[in-house]
Amino acid sequence: GVVLGLAVLVRVDGLRDVLPVLAFAGSLIAMRRFARPQGALGVPLLAGLVAGAGLGMLAAYLLARPYLVYLSSSVRPLLLICAGVLALILVGTAAARLLARIRLPKWAPGAGAGLVVLLMAGLYARPWLQTVTRVPTNDGDLRTKLMIAQIQEANGLPIDGTRLYFENSLHWVVWYLGVPVVVLATVAAAMLVRRLLHDGTPFEWLLPLAVVGWTTVTTLIRPEITPDHPWAARRLVPIVIPGLILLAAYGLARLRDLVARRGPRVRRWGMVAAVLLVLAPPVVTSIGTAFTPVERGEAAAVEAMCARIPRDASVLIVERVTGDRFTQVVRGMCDRPAALVERYGLETAPEDEVRRQAERVRAAGRVPVVLAAESDQVSPYGRPAQIMGLVTRQDERSLVDAPNGTWSLRINVWMAMA
Repeated sequence: GVVLGLAVLVRVDGLRDVLPVLAFAGSLIAMRRFARPQGALGVPLLAGLVAGAGLGMLAAYLLARPYLVYLSSSVRPLLLICAGVLALILVGTAAARLLARIRLPKWAPGAGAGLVVLLMAGLYARPWLQTVTRVPTNDGDLRTKLMIAQIQEANGLPIDGTRLYFENSLHWVVWYLGVPVVVLATVAAAMLVRRLLHDGTPFEWLLPLAVVGWTTVTTLIRPEITPDHPWAARRLVPIVIPGLILLAAYGLARLRDLVARRGPRVRRWGMVAAVLLVLAPPVVTSIGTAFTPVERGEAAAVEAMCARIPRDASVLIVERVTGDRFTQVVRGMCDRPAALVERYGLETAPEDEVRRQAERVRAAGRVPVVLAAESDQVSPYGRPAQIMGLVTRQDERSLVDAPNGTWSLRINVWMAMA
């Protein structure tokens, strides 16, 4: 429970991913009313889960409150849902004997399995039925719109920065895993749902299936990420991709048992063919990027940059892109205080504001250092010096096709002693 709850310490949206664990703990607690052996794990699981998730939320509140506030529109509903699930646990435990008398209709197992297949089919057909867009309502949305428009231009696509491409989410998974894995995972999930609704077995699959199924569906419906790949794949990496691989492995095992009835030769060659079908698509997708190094030289460039910044400096970053890239780098890698000086709608900070902040740095007994991407952006404050001039490769940014190449990347950082 603690380990699963600590997912919130890594990602605040881990709250969504552990909701099935919360419900599962409640079902185990209810089982205690019938002296079933699994019920003994309910209270420890719930206590550990609450402790781990609580530690994650406490860390977010104390150490990353602005980020938590920015995500409040998503976090608050999640907290309310968690409270609702806890309330249902209390009600379900109290009414456990009454609920135990309820018998599912005979058609429920088949309907549950069919619903799994229909849901995945609907997600796959979504690009032909829906176009997901978002009209910017804040500065972050506006920057995302501009970025998507730039990527569309680079990809040779029609320019519409309001497009989010979320309707392609299951196709993203297919890019990385291939159709055979997704089909196997879907069939396996349908089989498990049917068996669990029929007689509650295999019970050990209930929690993994709930976590993988819930997170996969909610993530694919609303990925909430800038949709350029392979960068956006980080939304799929924690649970969706490994979860579907796990289900596909279960599906392969069941397929092995099925073909074994037709003799050892059919079993041997059938499984060889199945494994090749599973492995071939990811290999083909990876050919364009697997052997091309990316971000080479970045660590050395950061080390050299840090060496140029005085130890008694406080860094003021006055250009937006440099601030996005280097504010935390300067803090975490260079061990210097750093802040982004900005004004809404401007790429560089107003000179009077920068000078005001520089005076505050001097008053604190430190040396004000100004960083930006171009020499003329720092020259008003002192003699410009280039402290980073990196040319390397980065992963491409693809919107509608599987990523299969790299793009050039040039990073310049200029410094002036204010």
